[in-house]
Order: sequence, then structure tokens, then C-alpha cells
Amino acid sequence: MSNYSAEIFSENFLELIQELGPVDSKTDVLKLSTKLRSTGLSPDTVTNAISQARLRHRAITKFGEGQASTMLFTEPGLEQASRLDVSNWHAKKFAEAGISSVTDLGCGIGADAMAFASSGIAATAVELDPETAAIARFNLKGFSGASVIEAAAEKAPLATDGYFLDPARRKLDRKGANRVMLSPEDFSPSLDFAFDLGGKFPTAVKLSGSFPHELIPENCEANWVSHNNELVETILFFGSLGQPGKRAAVLLEEETLEFSGSDAPADISELGNFIYDPNPALVRSHLIGDFAREHGLTGIAKSIAFLSSNTALNSPWLRGFQVLEVLSMDPKKISKRLQELGIGVLEIKKRGVDTTPEELRKKLKLKGSSAATLILTKVGDARKAILCQPIS
Repeated sequence: MSNYSAEIFSENFLELIQELGPVDSKTDVLKLSTKLRSTGLSPDTVTNAISQARLRHRAITKFGEGQASTMLFTEPGLEQASRLDVSNWHAKKFAEAGISSVTDLGCGIGADAMAFASSGIAATAVELDPETAAIARFNLKGFSGASVIEAAAEKAPLATDGYFLDPARRKLDRKGANRVMLSPEDFSPSLDFAFDLGGKFPTAVKLSGSFPHELIPENCEANWVSHNNELVETILFFGSLGQPGKRAAVLLEEETLEFSGSDAPADISELGNFIYDPNPALVRSHLIGDFAREHGLTGIAKSIAFLSSNTALNSPWLRGFQVLEVLSMDPKKISKRLQELGIGVLEIKKRGVDTTPEELRKKLKLKGSSAATLILTKVGDARKAILCQPIS
């Protein structure tokens, strides 16, 4: 164990970061560092303490202040960790499948293993990196039935009812990093290992929301998961955890919503009185077409993920807007019309056009107290600017 790892587990260090509390990006780190150094703390201790305090602040958005204030982190571990609500949903899926013990292969800082243990599932967390494993062990110490093994995922003993993997992208060389297509070997552990495991045991494989559809095997259920209107993951469920071939978008809010179907594209029609921006899980799962048909909506252009209708539709899957006017993409004409309407507060969204909101905003002379939304996109084959108001 490195000196860094050894120090952060000491009682004195834990008391220090508890006293510091979460340190946000607005904090004068130099001033704080000088203050801590003046108390006789070593430079390494000060650096480590401020680092953990800053990580705890960033972790609040994933874990909430209460849980974040009891955990230790690494930078990559926090980045890859599941959000609390998402990891609790993972654990619920395993519990509903009747699985009483899980091995988390490549557990990172232990976020999902914590959720499994919290739900009464015995959790064996496996991590190859010694420092990260030590942090996972600290984060899991308050959970009965949880343990940490230092090992590669491929070498860990297979002795539980189910398995959970969160394969990391390998550090690719420059040539490889520029590749458009990914392959199973670009992940650690490799997807071949993960999918082979899924063919034998109930297994969940967590991947990025942008994971290529063509790499998803047929013998699993694929879910695209949204939390707080952000696409947070693609997760594949094998065995008793899912239905082979099923594809679903999942919305984790106050209640969990699911929409499943086929990847047939939406029917295209003229822009109606209302335009809708679908939840990113619907878009990325390619289920937007089935959703549109089920709810009486149509697309406004090929390969453009906006939907439309002539009547207002309120749905947790959609952000809706009432269309006020359809303008050309001429910045001067847009600016003139906004001034005539007294619009000084403008949200700009875009999809399918090369104009960026930042570039356009610089050319607009926004004045007035009214607010509106401007959507830059294609309507049919034409590039248009759709002026609209959010549906309350």
C-alpha cells in the first residue's frame, strides 16, 4: 500500500477532512493550503486532505451529501461510479431476480457493492488496483456481508449467485484512440469475458450510454438508463436478470418508468403546433419511433430526434414546447424578430445542424424581459429556427 493510501485511513486524517467539509471549486485552495500548513501539517497531508475534500464535494451530485461525507475517493473511481439512485436500481434488479449473493468484478471505489450490501445481498467486491481496493474496503466497512478481494476480474473466484461488471475503457494508443469503432478488447475486463460470463450466470454489464448497438449480443436485455434527464448508462442483463432480445429505455425519477419496443424509425410529417425533445434514453435506445406511434407523434425530419403533434402532450419522457413561429436560419432576421417580440432571455437548442448556439447567440441583440426557446434543426429537408415556449 502506498504512503498516500496508508495516510488517508488514519483517524487523524479522517477527522481533518471531516472538519474541512466539502471543498468546492470557488474555494481559494492556496489560501486554504497555507492555513493548514501553518498548523504544522505536512505538504503531503495538506494536498491529500484538500484532494479528498474536493472529491467529496463533487461526489454530492452522485451520492448525496450524507453518504458522500462518509466515503473516500479516487479521481477515476468517482468518475466511473454509479449514482446512488442508479446503483440502488441495480441492486433492486438483482433482488427481484432472487439473487442473494453478487460478485462485483472491477468494483472501483465500491459504489455498486455498497448498494448490493444495503439491499441485503452479500457482496464480494473485486478490484485489481491495490489503492482503489483499499478505498473500496474503507467504503464497505460498515456493511455486513461485504468483502473486498484484490485480484483481476478474470482471475477472481466465481462463487456467487450473480455477477456485476463495469468494464473500463482501456487507455488506447493515439492511433487506436482515433478509431470510430470499438472492439471487445478495448475494455477491461474484455467484453468477450463479460459476455461469456453472462452466458453462464445471471450477470449485469454496465457500459456507457453511447455504447454501440452493434456490439450488444442478442442473448441479453439491453437498458438505456436516464437519471435527472441525463443518459447515464447502457446496461446489459443476462440470464434471470433480463429477457433476451428485449430493448428498453428506463427513466429513474421519483418512480421508475420503462418503455420497450423495436428500433423502427418514427413516421415523418409536417411540424405541428407542438414540438417535443425526447428523453435521451429514448433517443439513444432507438425506441423513439415506437414511442412516437404509441403516443400519436411524428418526426419532423429523417434522423432528427424531435417529435411533433397538433395537440399538447404531457409526458415524463418528453420536454414539450408550443411552436410560435418558424424562422429561417438567417441570424439577422432572427435577431430582428426577437427584438420585435421583446425577447431578452433565450434558450437555444440544436440538433442536426452545424450552427452552434454559442455562435448564434453572439450575433443576436437580445433585449427585453420576455423569455423563449429557439430550436435550430431540420424541418423536412430545410434548416429552420423554431421559436417556441415551454409547455408548463
